[in-house]
Amino acid sequence: MKGFLKFLTISAAAVALIAGITTGSARRAYAQDNNDADTEAGSWSAPGAGSADEATTPDSKAPPIPLAECWEGDVSDKADGLGSIVFEFIQDGNKITKPDSGVDAGWSDQAFFEGPISGKVTSKGITFKGNAGKGCPFHGSGKGDDVELGGKITFGGKCAKFFKHVRFSISPTTCE
Repeated sequence: MKGFLKFLTISAAAVALIAGITTGSARRAYAQDNNDADTEAGSWSAPGAGSADEATTPDSKAPPIPLAECWEGDVSDKADGLGSIVFEFIQDGNKITKPDSGVDAGWSDQAFFEGPISGKVTSKGITFKGNAGKGCPFHGSGKGDDVELGGKITFGGKCAKFFKHVRFSISPTTCE
């Protein structure tokens, strides 16, 4: 009888274990769970994402800002205060090309800088670098769109002593 009770206990445990496995919590089935599934079959959706075909198109990168040739606006500097700045951009796709692209800034206290620039254009803004003469390299960036760009310029070399915290805000204008 002792052996029969032991057999019965083990059998009951086995039945309970099997019942737990087959009636356990259900898990969601995903298309990727089927190893035999066609990798191109299926679909998906998310608010604002459009269709799966639109999301997988290789040309999902936004085009660069179309820069008008001339942009003008305000420039400020820690020591010199508020002045004016003009950028002339020659754009080739996503590039700002030298030697025809440049920047010219001036303040009422006779401080100024000018020089050619080169750089990159994205859908969100620009990055550029240039030189305002020997020992006066600079680089800058601006964010915005085809109506307004705002950013900063950082100087190196001798000019870094004089031009500090240079900020600009520019908009397209006609070239003179």
